[in-house]
Order: sequence, then C-alpha cells, then structure tokens
Amino acid sequence: MAHYRVKVRITRWPEGGFLAEAPAFQGCWVVSDSVPQALLDIEDGIEMYIKSRLKRGEGLPPEVVSIEGVEVALELELPVGAR
Repeated sequence: MAHYRVKVRITRWPEGGFLAEAPAFQGCWVVSDSVPQALLDIEDGIEMYIKSRLKRGEGLPPEVVSIEGVEVALELELPVGAR
C-alpha cells in the first residue's frame, strides 16, 4: 500500500469534542470525543477518500505527497491553549 502525507487540522468542536479535517479533501472531516480518537477516525476517512479517488482514476490534490518507504508520517496543525 502506498503512503501519503496529508495535512490534518484539529480544533475544538463547539458542542464538545474535537473536529479533525483534511483540508486537501473537501468534505473529509470527523468529530470525535478526544484528540487520539479524532486522529484514528480521520485516518480512516482519509484512507477511504484516497482509495475511492484512485479507484475512479482521479488524481490526488498536489498538496497530498507520496512518501514511499516511510512507515509513519503525520503532519498536524493542532492549536493548543489554556481553557
């Protein structure tokens, strides 16, 4: 399986929990109870999104970078602040 670097943004969801989104893929976002769960959930969403696009013969956005030979890559935009 190919590996890709995809930016993920995590912010607080106003009603509670955390929003994780992949800005390169319109509509690819999840709301989860915790940051670790949000990361797991968005990873699943990104994987499905990529597989679906490739299966239909569509390319990936230019900001999605193939990182062959790298087992794990994670790039986050994670705002951290005091409550």
